[in-house]
Amino acid sequence: MAGVTLSHPDKVLWPAQGGRPAVTKADLARYYEAAAPRLLTHVAQRPVSIVRAPEGIDGERFFQRHAMPGHSPRLALIDVKERKPYVGVSDAGGLVAIGQSGGLELHPWGCRPGDPETPDQITFDLDPDEGLDFGDVIAAARMLKPYLEGLGLTPFVKTTGGKGLHVVVPIKSDSRSRVEWDQAKAFAKAVSEAMRKDHPERFTTTLAKKARGGKIFLDYLRNGRMATAVAPWSPRARPGATIAFPLSWGQVKAGLDPRAYTIADAAALLKKPDPWKDFRKAEASLKPALKKMGL
Repeated sequence: MAGVTLSHPDKVLWPAQGGRPAVTKADLARYYEAAAPRLLTHVAQRPVSIVRAPEGIDGERFFQRHAMPGHSPRLALIDVKERKPYVGVSDAGGLVAIGQSGGLELHPWGCRPGDPETPDQITFDLDPDEGLDFGDVIAAARMLKPYLEGLGLTPFVKTTGGKGLHVVVPIKSDSRSRVEWDQAKAFAKAVSEAMRKDHPERFTTTLAKKARGGKIFLDYLRNGRMATAVAPWSPRARPGATIAFPLSWGQVKAGLDPRAYTIADAAALLKKPDPWKDFRKAEASLKPALKKMGL
């Protein structure tokens, strides 16, 4: 498939659940091949951390960042100025090779393709405390949107395949607009702290779960060098074979169910217009926003 030979294609990676059929390695490979045009937009030529579960979601799982002995020649190797290069992908065959190895999740750096030293997006991870309703997450995302727009940025939103949402803004990375990783992280922190200050009953920026107290953790830590966030269209190693799904803001309303976006639904989802098709066209310089935040 896509020039990659699958071993044990019938191996079950996600068991059947809730009336949905099991998802096999072959199903995963087909998904990666079908979703490649959209998925590669967000992962190609970037260092990627891969969640691997060769025996499926009920077996052992681990993060792979570096190439391993005997790695597929379809995978790219990306120099990040460390002892070992990171794994990367450049085409559908690379994605299928990841599926062949039991790679169930893709977590790329938020950098410019081919340039690990330059950020090209800012990610806000809205992570709700246990017991909060998903409606609270929806409300939080809709509060963050106008704040970011007021800073001259264009926010996009996606499910995470779990209980939260990611709000992501594309930023310019040309020589005139380029910022450093420390600046990107400082900006994400400043915005998160401002939201917490304005809505202390709803948000927290404290990492410790015991300190969250029924609030939504605004995780700005995904914006440092070597930090990652799950890619749009990436599967998740969770029951139901959910995917991190890019949404339009019109979909972020009561009734939104992140469990509705799964590998089993992919064929129908991929026929619909991509809500993130203009993601890169919406890039804006972060420098004016940094100035507005006093950074």
